Amino acid sequence: MDRRTFLRRTSQIAALGAAGGALGVAIEAHGVEAGRLAVRDHAIAFCGAQAWTPRSRLRVAQLSDVHVGWGTPAETLLAAQRAAWLARPDLLVLTGDYVNRSLGEIDALRAWVAGLPRPCVATLGNHDHWSGAAGLRRMFEAEGVPVLVNSHLDLDLGGRPLVVVGVDDGFTHRDDPAQAFRHVAAPDRALVLSHEPRAADRIGLHGGRLVLSGHTHGGQFVVPGLTSAVTGLIGMRYIAGWYQAGEALLYVNAGVGASVRVPRVGAQAVPELSVFDLAA
Repeated sequence: MDRRTFLRRTSQIAALGAAGGALGVAIEAHGVEAGRLAVRDHAIAFCGAQAWTPRSRLRVAQLSDVHVGWGTPAETLLAAQRAAWLARPDLLVLTGDYVNRSLGEIDALRAWVAGLPRPCVATLGNHDHWSGAAGLRRMFEAEGVPVLVNSHLDLDLGGRPLVVVGVDDGFTHRDDPAQAFRHVAAPDRALVLSHEPRAADRIGLHGGRLVLSGHTHGGQFVVPGLTSAVTGLIGMRYIAGWYQAGEALLYVNAGVGASVRVPRVGAQAVPELSVFDLAA
């Protein structure tokens, strides 16, 4: 296949992928245009808001799968950072996969984390465990970002109490919802972070009702019909957006970067900042 035919077919596939969504995708030979980021806003009826002043709202922004390194353009990392500030969140949450296969990019990651809004809370993903979870935890905590590993954190965000539960990565079989919820008095009022979305099925059994995940990159290369068939064969039921996962409501964020230079094709695979306005 010559280059002209390849580019034409790639553009056709991208157009098909974008047809089902409101956001178009800018495609080059290597994938999504560097610096392109979707900001997706969601209003959520949240059980935990019952403890707040009437009509209070809480804004949570989520970034995931940053993969600092050669697979993620610097422009996209900066776009994610800027979008997080523009969202004006009361809390920023990070749901794993900050590096690839080593801690070689930890200084670049540290600089990126230092430029994010606070307060900020993180959980770990499979690439973080493969690269060196202990080193990443030390870096995050030195930057004032707690890392929740099958544990929870009680926050007071301007008079609005919020329990954040972090379930460790399920892809590497480190998830332990029972431990994560052990000292949580009202699990249904917690905001739950879990890198691997399939963990949401078990999280619901322990009372968690709102789960934010990542891991899938929105399917990465989305061709209508084909992508869902392939992901179904490998047991990936939750790819992008909203799902009812057992007793839990699950959102799967498309993430920011990638560990390899594989094109992101299709509207649901565009790098993403998701914003959740929580209210009673």
